[in-house]
Amino acid sequence: MEIETIGPAPARPRWDSLFSAGPTVGLSEAEQDLIFPSVGTGEFDRFADQLNSAYYPAEVAQTDSARSLRTGRISTRTASRLTIGMVRFGCSAQVDPGYVDGYHVNVPLSGRVVSSFVQRTVTATPGMAAVFSFHGRTALPHWSSDAAQLCIKIPRSLLETEADRLLGRPLTVAPRFAMTMSLASRQGQVWGRQLSSLIDAIDAGGLPRSILEQMERTLVGSLLYSVENSLGEELASPERALLPGTLRTLLDAVDARADEVLVPADLAEMAGVSVRRIEQTFKQHLGVSPAVYLRNERLAGADRDLRAPGESDTVTSVMHRWGFTNHARFAALYRDRYGLNPAEVLRRSR
Repeated sequence: MEIETIGPAPARPRWDSLFSAGPTVGLSEAEQDLIFPSVGTGEFDRFADQLNSAYYPAEVAQTDSARSLRTGRISTRTASRLTIGMVRFGCSAQVDPGYVDGYHVNVPLSGRVVSSFVQRTVTATPGMAAVFSFHGRTALPHWSSDAAQLCIKIPRSLLETEADRLLGRPLTVAPRFAMTMSLASRQGQVWGRQLSSLIDAIDAGGLPRSILEQMERTLVGSLLYSVENSLGEELASPERALLPGTLRTLLDAVDARADEVLVPADLAEMAGVSVRRIEQTFKQHLGVSPAVYLRNERLAGADRDLRAPGESDTVTSVMHRWGFTNHARFAALYRDRYGLNPAEVLRRSR
């Protein structure tokens, strides 16, 4: 019998130093280079072409006399529909994309980036993200030579679909966002951890597309709760819980889709109500949040497969099948629920 072994975890940036309530120092160049590792880009024109190809057509100009981008690097990935990249010019620069075609978030990792949107200008530094949309003109008139950012391009259709699900109704007007998001706030920290989990999952590779789509949707939906926006009041408004009979029908529908990785927004869409109403219903009638209920259902599915494994099943394949991406987190959740180590359960079931 072949025993699955799990080697040491690959080096990762100290995400907690970026998304925390305390003073934010950002990430060193060495830690930045752990994000989507790639070969550096030494020529400015080539760097600008790569930036425009990954994001938006923009006027990109160098504003200092550096002859080469010795520490410049741009490396982007696409999860399913989101584009996420680590961008570091290695020189002073300015970027003028004009009007972007969706929504966009820049998360500084080091240095300072002056950002303007419509008639407002802010200086983004580690601990504060800048948010833009198609509603107005965007420009980055100053990108310091030591600055690096995570740049997240969000298609308009993806964000608006998640807003539909969260509200339980079709949007009539596209949401407008405030320009800044504090990554030290409680919601900002949650959003930051979700972003880092998605980056780590993309970097690790091997995850089913359905899991990356779930993580992507969760990140985009969470943005609506993390940044002040025109839907905030409606998203926060209290609603009556569903009646028990309607809840039972919804749970039956969840059981019928046991092979899918569902999130609370899916439940809201199935019931035709807002996510807030789903949350109140689950807490009132089941005593847990919908996220915990769905996680427990996925743990139950994983437990069934570990106790009756297929010939090629491993702990990794089972946890991925049921929507878990982190070995240590899955093992801890499984032990908390069943009092056993998943690897031991699988070994005994062979």
